[in-house]
Amino acid sequence: MNRLHHHHRAKLNSARLAGALVLAFLVTGCSTGVLNANLSERSSQSRYDFESRLPENDDRLFVVLAFSGGGTRAAALSYGVLDALRNERLVIDDQLTRLLDQVDVISAVSGGSYTAAYYGLFGDRLFEDFEERFLRRNWPRTYGWMLANPFNMARLASPDFNRSDLMAEFLNDRIFDGKTFAELSLGPRPFVIINATDLNNSLTFSFIQPQFDLLCSDLNSYPVASAVMASSTVPPAFAAVRLRNHPGCGARHKPWISHALETRDLLSREFAVAQGLSRYIEQGDMPYLNLADGGITDNIGVRGSMMSPIAHRGDVKRMAGAFTETALEKVEKVLVILVNAQVYPPYSWAVSGREPGTFDTLQASFDATFNTLTTENIAQARREFLAWGESLNRRRPPEKPPVNVYFTTLTFNQIEDPARREKYHRLPTAALAADEVDALIRLGGELLQQSEPFQKFLVDMKPESNASDGSKIGTPP
Repeated sequence: MNRLHHHHRAKLNSARLAGALVLAFLVTGCSTGVLNANLSERSSQSRYDFESRLPENDDRLFVVLAFSGGGTRAAALSYGVLDALRNERLVIDDQLTRLLDQVDVISAVSGGSYTAAYYGLFGDRLFEDFEERFLRRNWPRTYGWMLANPFNMARLASPDFNRSDLMAEFLNDRIFDGKTFAELSLGPRPFVIINATDLNNSLTFSFIQPQFDLLCSDLNSYPVASAVMASSTVPPAFAAVRLRNHPGCGARHKPWISHALETRDLLSREFAVAQGLSRYIEQGDMPYLNLADGGITDNIGVRGSMMSPIAHRGDVKRMAGAFTETALEKVEKVLVILVNAQVYPPYSWAVSGREPGTFDTLQASFDATFNTLTTENIAQARREFLAWGESLNRRRPPEKPPVNVYFTTLTFNQIEDPARREKYHRLPTAALAADEVDALIRLGGELLQQSEPFQKFLVDMKPESNASDGSKIGTPP
């Protein structure tokens, strides 16, 4: 009888094991990441580009925000700046309005893309639940529980489903409510540009339709969560996010790319970008793109997207895609605010005097390249925006007021007190304490008020110093 009982238990355990293996096989077989749709499956929504998605606010102001990478630290600092702009008032044609409502574009990378995308989708709901849903969540712990789930472990065994797909799925369900680009930047909300890095070609990849044209793909149906995940995919913790390069369509053949390659101005930015993009054209040679953290190529997200030849049909200086001719004639003031959550933490091995190990050396080398690139990108972006303002003034009729460009970068280095500044430079990218999140949010507004270019903008907006004729725009008396 006892032998029969053991035999029955063995059969039962074998059946359970077989069932578990079958379930694992089924789960693995049906687990795939989200891929982008073919251009032939285009939605009925307008194109996701400058011409279709800029908000209908006052044409005399053009306001650009850029949010850097830096995980939750960057998301909280960016949130604080948006909150400060919400509380800043302007008077436009006798109507009191918020400066936040005059923001035209938000270009974002990595951690900053979470704040930008959420505001682009939900508007003022950002100030109601974003802190609880995103900023105050312990993301390392959340990710750890996801990986510890046996169901997820089985799914990750699939060659078509990786850790980034798993996190994108979570973000889609829990943060971005399943929204796609068809629902981003509609009505009064600013045009949001999420930026990643194209690892295949070492280029910034911006989630805008002109970039997706080159893949013969429609962006409107693509989940916002997947784009944000691509923007913040830091190797080796996460795998690259894949996009399919679809075969055969006329949209990918851009005259400016052919012209740049034929002209062969080897030191021009247009040639460098065109050379990389030309590899998309032969779909068989590059059937998939692999995307990673946008900070690899441009951690501030303004030069790689706002001033990109992809966004502006190869004509970076005129930024043609951002304006109609009528709008170009009306614009008077351009305000650019870069929110840079970059940190310079001390290395423990440097403080102790010990020799750095292999990992320490790699980290320090990466930081040196990363920090230098960010500084250079900010400086170049400033030069390009100022040059763009000058080019607008050269073509402007004498009776029109000149265009003024106000360019400011908000960083932890603005903090005068060394001990307080050091505290912010030591903040991690994730798992921030509640008081650290609160401090970052307050700091966003504080840094904005300390900014000399921003204060100059507010002074120049006063009615008595505003040169516009026949209309009223300024700060409240």
